Amino acid sequence: MPKRLFLRTTLERRGRLVFGLFILLTVAACLWWPWWMMEQLVQSGDSDRAQTLARAYLQSTHALGFVANVPADKPPAGKAPPPDALADKRVELLTRFGRAEGEGKLRRISLAPATPGQPQAVPAGLGEFEHEAVKSFLKHPKENTRWEKSGDSFLYVQAFRAEGECLDCHRLKGFQPKDLIGAVAIELNVKERQATILANRLVLVAASLLVVVFSVAMFYAVFRYMVVKPIQHLKDVADRVSEGDLQVRSEIDTGNELEVLSDALNHMLDETAKAQAELRAATQARDARLDELTKANVALFESNQVKNKFLATMSHELRTPLNSILGFAQILSDSPAVADDPKLGRYARNILSSGRMLLDMINDLLDLAKIEAGRLQVRCEKVSPQDIAEVTWNMVRPLLAEAPLKFSYEVDPATPIMVTDATKVQQILYNLLSNAIKFTEEGEVRLVVRPAEGDGVAFAVADTSIESEVGRGSTFTVVLPADSSAAQARMPEAPAGAAPTPEGAAARPSEA
Repeated sequence: MPKRLFLRTTLERRGRLVFGLFILLTVAACLWWPWWMMEQLVQSGDSDRAQTLARAYLQSTHALGFVANVPADKPPAGKAPPPDALADKRVELLTRFGRAEGEGKLRRISLAPATPGQPQAVPAGLGEFEHEAVKSFLKHPKENTRWEKSGDSFLYVQAFRAEGECLDCHRLKGFQPKDLIGAVAIELNVKERQATILANRLVLVAASLLVVVFSVAMFYAVFRYMVVKPIQHLKDVADRVSEGDLQVRSEIDTGNELEVLSDALNHMLDETAKAQAELRAATQARDARLDELTKANVALFESNQVKNKFLATMSHELRTPLNSILGFAQILSDSPAVADDPKLGRYARNILSSGRMLLDMINDLLDLAKIEAGRLQVRCEKVSPQDIAEVTWNMVRPLLAEAPLKFSYEVDPATPIMVTDATKVQQILYNLLSNAIKFTEEGEVRLVVRPAEGDGVAFAVADTSIESEVGRGSTFTVVLPADSSAAQARMPEAPAGAAPTPEGAAARPSEA
């Protein structure tokens, strides 16, 4: 059977096949021994029977010679001597006894003594087997029997050798002790015995087949009841589970590993049902949570609509007065009285620059599309760090009127001209400075601008608060690239949260 076909067959068929082959081989091996022993016993019996016949023939020969040599009893006076019929009768009886009629064919083989200087010769007129037997007897003095089976006949040759009493009794001239003086050839008909052996073998084969069939049938019944039926039950349970029925349970009571497997399957089904119940509860909780989130999203959407409406309204409401302020500030700055007074001119320019910065901040904050996208546009242009520091100082001066603090700024002459968005930088610095002024009760707030490593510009805001280090205060440093145009090309829009709020600046750790 091909291996693939054998592996794809059912366990029941595979078990029957393997067990059947095993039983068949076992019975065949057990049958071979009595089969061979029967043959050996029969052949040994034929040899023993032929040897018995040979001995009977030898005894019959001696008995006939003895009867022939015994004289008859003298007749009574006045009567004639008896004829030789009595002696003939005795000879006939002994002959019939010696030949063992019906047992086989006997043939006497006589040998002449050896010629001086020559070995004994095999007599002529013998058959092939008889010739080879006599030849072997002459060659091997210790060999006295030889036999073989030929068809329906059993051929046997028994050697007679000269003994001391034989030489004395028969007066054998020319023979020496142990010489071969003759032999008897016996041919037994074993046809009937072969038929008996065949019948016995047929009975033996039939009994073996019955044992095989009975063993396979018993194995089939036991294997099906103890193995196949429980496995089929487990398969049915597995099929029902695959169809979604988790309430089914396996019921096997075999007291072996299959029962352990059944219990394990039931435990797994219990755990699966429990996990499914927990999953169902979690799903229901998730659905309830999703409902809540859906409602929250609806509320957020409504809030976003309100926010959009608010921003659209505030965009108009804030830009209108701020534009008016910028217009009047421009008028003041252009008026001859203000232009001739340096102090008033500086104030007017501060109002204009602060107003424009505030307008840009409002435009960014109130641009709904940019806020929702989370991005603000960066406008890079050449600007002096000195101008950034001065404008920022002017923006925070009103905060200093409410606090007894000193404010100063310092710009390192080696600081390069920057290409950046001045409004965003000023917003960052304003948040840091306003935060420092808010959390510093007394002392000084300073803004230091200096070159930084890697072609950058560092803006450091220092105060004298005791929040970071006692006696020294805190220092917040922002390092920006001197040229932000390359960054603007890679990132056209900067995150809206780049400029920290005052609260955010106060919450972040300091860089002393």
